Formats: sequence, structure tokens, C-alpha cells
Amino acid sequence: MEPNQAIALQNKLANQLVLHTRIAKPRLIAGVDVSFPSRATALAVVVVMEFSTLQVVDCFHAIGKVDTPYIPGLLSFREGPTILNALSKSSEVDLLFFDGHGIAHPRGIGIASHIGLFLETPTIGVAKRLLFGRLHSTPVDKGKKSPITAPDGRLLGYALCTRQGVKPVYVSPGNRITPELSVEMVLKTTDKYRIPEPTRQAHIMTQKLKDQLSL
Repeated sequence: MEPNQAIALQNKLANQLVLHTRIAKPRLIAGVDVSFPSRATALAVVVVMEFSTLQVVDCFHAIGKVDTPYIPGLLSFREGPTILNALSKSSEVDLLFFDGHGIAHPRGIGIASHIGLFLETPTIGVAKRLLFGRLHSTPVDKGKKSPITAPDGRLLGYALCTRQGVKPVYVSPGNRITPELSVEMVLKTTDKYRIPEPTRQAHIMTQKLKDQLSL
């Protein structure tokens, strides 16, 4: 798919997102991360955890061939097929965390939102860098947040300080969840590290699997 076609598809799909659904207290959650052992190979990992204890209970992965170049804002077209393959193997969970953006994206559909349209599970994007939107201030106290807004004033998500004095993460709803509940879920799944445990554990597992599978 050419970049202009991918952008047109994103603009169309963004209108299908649901951002007002509330969810009951989750029992099982999962983190999703992707690494690239080589330029042509993607490794997607899904780590399933208990929400109440943050203990890992299962792990699933998929390896895929990559034929789409890296283009900022079009990450889902590069990583999406391998992620969906890994998710098809996973046990059912109540909430998914992605290492990337939700609606805090130039066309309102980052990877957490795009993949969320294929699922009935609520999705959250948690990114280390701001991709799009205006950040009103930078929170530095743990638990504090600052809104990220679009040029037209729409709320896209929040910069959230998860550890005292450390740079915030950028939290935005993917699909089937509100911005406020996204922040609440990130805080409840973040312990002593900057990023929430689901995506942190998924990243750790991608590194382990790269070695184990000799990728």
C-alpha cells in the first residue's frame, strides 16, 4: 500500500473509533510490543498478566516478514499484521496496552487505535515520546497529568508522570475506552518503573525471544 493510500485509510478508519466505553475492573490484561531482529523481520509479543497482582501468566509471540518501510505515523501498517497474528494465539484478556499511540496521532489513529478496531478488547496507547498534539505543561510529580490537545481543542490524551521527577509517558485511548480511564489503568499497572508493567514485560520478552530463537 502506498503512503497516500494508507493515510486515506487512516482518515476513514478514525471515524469508527469508540472512545466513551467504560469497562469493569479487568481480571487479565496484556502488553504488546514489537522488535525487529532484522530489517525484514518483525517479532511481536503479547504478555498476559493478572491485573490485581501484575504477575505474568502467559506469553505469545509471532514472527512476520516486513515489507513496509518505517514511515512516522504509519507504524500500524508495518507492525500490525504480526501483532494481529500474535494476538490470535493469545488467551482472552480484558484490556490491552500498546507501546505506541492511540488517538494522539496526526490522523487520530495510532497503532493502539488501529489494532483496536480489529478487536472487542479495549486498547490503550502508552508512548515515550509525543507524536502529535499540544502539551499544556510537563508534569513532574508522580500521578499528575497534563492534557494533550489537538489544534481544534479536542482532548487526545494526557502526559502522565508515573515516577517522581522522571519524564512523563504519553497516554491516549486506543479504542473502547476513555482518556481518563486510560490514565487510571496506566497508574494502576505502573510500579517502580516509568512505563506500565504490561508493555515493560512485553519488551523484556522480545529481547529474550530474539536470543532464544536466534533471530
